[in-house]
Amino acid sequence: MSAPNQNQDAEGTETAGPLTRWAWYAYDFGNTAVEFAIPLYLTIWIINELNATAWAFGLASALSSWAVGLSGPYIGVSADENRSRRQWFTVSALAATLLFGLLPFLPRRGTAALLAILLVAMTANYAFQISSLIYNASMLKAAAGVNVVSVSSRGMALSFAGGAAGVLLMESLVSGRLLPGISGRAYALLPAALIFLACCLPGIFAPKLWQKKDEPVHAPPGRLHERMAALWRESAQHHKAGWFLAGYFALNSSVMGLTLYLPLHVQAATGLGGMRLLLVFALVVLMSALGAVAVSLLSPGQTLVRRLVVAGLVVLGLNALVFSLASSLAWILFFASVHGLLSGALVPTVRGAFAQTFPADYQALAFGLFGAVQRVSQGAGALLSPLASAAGGGGATAVGIAAMGVLALVGVPLFLRWDYGRTARP
Repeated sequence: MSAPNQNQDAEGTETAGPLTRWAWYAYDFGNTAVEFAIPLYLTIWIINELNATAWAFGLASALSSWAVGLSGPYIGVSADENRSRRQWFTVSALAATLLFGLLPFLPRRGTAALLAILLVAMTANYAFQISSLIYNASMLKAAAGVNVVSVSSRGMALSFAGGAAGVLLMESLVSGRLLPGISGRAYALLPAALIFLACCLPGIFAPKLWQKKDEPVHAPPGRLHERMAALWRESAQHHKAGWFLAGYFALNSSVMGLTLYLPLHVQAATGLGGMRLLLVFALVVLMSALGAVAVSLLSPGQTLVRRLVVAGLVVLGLNALVFSLASSLAWILFFASVHGLLSGALVPTVRGAFAQTFPADYQALAFGLFGAVQRVSQGAGALLSPLASAAGGGGATAVGIAAMGVLALVGVPLFLRWDYGRTARP
């Protein structure tokens, strides 16, 4: 089995048309409304207004993400071998929409009500993340005939635009300006869920994104674990997939940690708050979108992808180290913009590259593994918070920023061991 060339038909069949690709892009545009709603509205609502302890909410969130990491590869291989990606995507998207939309209407008084809200929220988050796993598995279908990394990057750029549009709509609703008599952070999940569902529908009804019932699956012999192990050995032998995932762990930990510490550092160093702090965050989001657009226009081949990832990580790490020392607003805005530009370019690049590490008929398994690393690495930045807290005061956020820079640099030698595109499968 040979590795698909990113500029050829990735599935070996008919190429995907523009409508199919835009159906795939639509999910990226819509899912970010939910991703922004969770930290900006859901978390604050549950902790500040429902009086849940921060550790309890954090533990519930972690359990939801860990459940995705543990079950994702198994759901993925089932969806691949049973040709049921479309069914998994549809059910998980509908479940996430229903549960997120239900949250603001649940009873809110008492411990039992709080536990019920936490259970519904985390189940919704689990379904939402499963839909993302299966969505990524259709990337090669959407990119058939064109550059995979370019398609991944264009989708990521649209996700930032969709997130911004979602926040504007959510803010209008929770402030009471959109619908008289309805206000409060709890209601932010309702428009987010509806946006998400609307953007899932084009993908659900785009047949070229999904497997055909008679489409062959080249399954290795043996039981489930033996088949998964054989596929992993193949990818590890020919593409050094283990080194890729280790590098991605460092990259995603750094990006997520920097996203966590960045607004805190800006506030500690400059005293900005409220709308001004939100504008700084909006600048970072804009620069991230520009980074993704730049990669999509480059349509990078395998050699350029490796160079982009390695060079980008070096600059991301060094930028964070210098960023941690900045105190003037002008320099902070500059370093924050560089962070946004690089993270916006790197994340979709590695997502598109990983799609070509596993066989086309096992993409859901591939992104189950990718998602497992993503879910675990999201908390790695937060695990360094005790180190940052030891510095005390405003210095804590500076230490946190610097630690994320070190994490980014750790990823450089790991990605250098990755054999992206160097060897074809036999």
